[in-house]
Amino acid sequence: MTPISKTLEQMLLDIYKDGSVSVTEYRQLRDNADERMEAVIREFGQHNNITAFQKAMDVAMQLLQLSVIDAKKAKLTDTGEAIVKDAVVSQVEYLRAGSELALRLL
Repeated sequence: MTPISKTLEQMLLDIYKDGSVSVTEYRQLRDNADERMEAVIREFGQHNNITAFQKAMDVAMQLLQLSVIDAKKAKLTDTGEAIVKDAVVSQVEYLRAGSELALRLL
């Protein structure tokens, strides 16, 4: 796993310790991620690939939420729900694996 700061590691442990993420915890993590990105902006400036990545992550989260709402409205079967969940998790894992590979370059 990619090394992370102790503060981020502790936050993630606290969030996932009960096996469920609340809306409050989600917002806390989102806000913390934005604060950490502010440090990058101070270092490299506003217009760069990492700030574009941050915006893309915001869009990805919005699309994920809308996709789940659409799936819920479709009144999927249990199998359909399992297919959607599997597809979403595979996309998230694709991003996670890609980040592991990319961050090795630092």
